[in-house]
Amino acid sequence: MVRKPRVYVIKLNRMAIILIGLLALILLAYVILTNQRVIDVFNHKPNVKTIVVDPGHGGIDGGTGKRGDILEKDINLDIAIKLKKELIVEGFNVIMTRERDESLEELSQIKASRYRRDLDARRAIIDANRPVVYVSIHVNSSTSPSARGIKIYHYPGSEDGRELAEKLAQAIDTYLYGQFLKDESLRAEVLYEDFYILREPKYTGILLEAGFITNPEENRLLKDEGYKGKLAYAIKKGILEYLKEAKR
Repeated sequence: MVRKPRVYVIKLNRMAIILIGLLALILLAYVILTNQRVIDVFNHKPNVKTIVVDPGHGGIDGGTGKRGDILEKDINLDIAIKLKKELIVEGFNVIMTRERDESLEELSQIKASRYRRDLDARRAIIDANRPVVYVSIHVNSSTSPSARGIKIYHYPGSEDGRELAEKLAQAIDTYLYGQFLKDESLRAEVLYEDFYILREPKYTGILLEAGFITNPEENRLLKDEGYKGKLAYAIKKGILEYLKEAKR
């Protein structure tokens, strides 16, 4: 008669262990699913084309600009969010490296400076999600207040990167400079540079400088929601044209 309660207690303990294990698995799954930026298996949709949008800087890193006016990190994020909405309408799966004012160094496992770890985290997010293209958004500055214009960079020697940059430049000339600003004298410039964010990811991408924060007119435009919205629209149109050409 003594054995029965002992057997019963042992079974109850096993059930408790199983339940605890199941709860732990559920909790782990929840953490993985909510941390979508770094776990590609839950982000990558095999039947949907993915585009990664990378708003440069963030958090402790304000980028260029002056406090009390506008900071690059905020402009980058604003344009990126607008671009995400434009791309979702076209049926793309859009991954943002950040969707709030934060830096990303805590997501990196390498031993390096805060700045390099932040860049490595962005590289990891891009590669994990296997995008058809990625776009890194920034804002320019210069010691000369007359410097202005959108610059689009691709990695040196990358033919796909150059073609993507050219399609974006053409779309910006048409939809932003031509239709929105009605200034045919302005042209987006395509350049190449050995930037980390262009060199290290395995996928085709560009870095776009959305204008000069140090130019009085472009400083004003970078605060204008209509201008930023039309820029996002033009970037989308350039991506669509690039992908259409890539199919041929």
